[in-house]
Amino acid sequence: MRTKAVQALYASQLSAEANRLLGIDQIDLAFAPDLNSMEYQDRPKLTRMKGMAVVTLDELIKDGKISLDNEAPSEVTKVSKRVFEAYNRQTIGDREKMVRRVLNETELIHVDFVRVLSLIMELAYQAQIDRQRTYEDPDAPFPKESGLDSNRVIEVLKQNEGLQEEIIRNGINWSNDMAVVRKTYKEAMKKDEKYIAYCKEKTHTEEEDQLLVQHILRQIILKHEVPLNFLEQRDLYWDDHSELIRSLAIKTLKSADSAETFQLSPLTKDWEEDRAFVEELFKIVIEEGDQYDRYLDEQLKNWELERIALVDLIIIKTALAELIHFPGIPVKVTINEFIEIAKRYSTPKSGKFVNGVLDVLSVKLANEGIIRKSGRGLIDNK
Repeated sequence: MRTKAVQALYASQLSAEANRLLGIDQIDLAFAPDLNSMEYQDRPKLTRMKGMAVVTLDELIKDGKISLDNEAPSEVTKVSKRVFEAYNRQTIGDREKMVRRVLNETELIHVDFVRVLSLIMELAYQAQIDRQRTYEDPDAPFPKESGLDSNRVIEVLKQNEGLQEEIIRNGINWSNDMAVVRKTYKEAMKKDEKYIAYCKEKTHTEEEDQLLVQHILRQIILKHEVPLNFLEQRDLYWDDHSELIRSLAIKTLKSADSAETFQLSPLTKDWEEDRAFVEELFKIVIEEGDQYDRYLDEQLKNWELERIALVDLIIIKTALAELIHFPGIPVKVTINEFIEIAKRYSTPKSGKFVNGVLDVLSVKLANEGIIRKSGRGLIDNK
């Protein structure tokens, strides 16, 4: 869930910069020469006023007010304030949208997970049709002693009302995508040696049924180009989500040896709590980002913050928010989690950089009483 907070903050930062550029465009228009006017247009003066307006806008964005040493004339400050108000409204609205968007994307992980289970059942239905077909292709005979449709795990999935309700509730329907199902069955399953060997035997143990379903999930659905391309097109963030979807599906199928043991794995232990965690982390970084910049300025005296990769900066600030405001989470847990995020989403050297900065800052802020950890197994540094 920390990744989602970082993604929302990164998108929000890009959006804010885009809004600033739109504001500069508005300043350009405000101080552009009036080509329809009969009066003299002092272009050098307009250019200077435009420059002062941009500087004033940046002061307003950074500090929320115009500095005392700003000598811009009232005409300039009036335009800058008007542009800033528009910038502020848009940026605040965008922030709310970004958080909602990443959380909605996270909820789609559950939908994709259910879709994967549904695809396994659709492949079983294709196997049933194939086995019931009286005509046999003489050039490509296929064993029909058993098939995926006769698998115990598949039967448990088909009979589970909770899973069927989830499929319906999430609008999962393969009627418009049967070409994907048929192609996966013909090009992947019917050419798979393990599935062919399975179909040659009339009876199977519970372990053999479980091994086959796990094999189809891991080696066909999540690896073969036909189903994989389909799933990637359905979810733009498939690369980020696929590992969790795979884990949820494996765990669910392992529980499906019988109807009594079957359990549809939840996305998280407590989704509402995790959702609130992301929202709170995002809010804290937005509100206290300037203070975190000051911590970093002190720590990175030989660096300019502008030179640090934007993703690294956001990762460090989000980690600081968690270190300071979530006393029940151990320091090492927070640092390790954000190191992994840096390794995955930023530059090759980002993991070491983030680690170094957070290690030093966490000790410094703990000594100053800013980071205070309490709870079981933690020290309350009063």
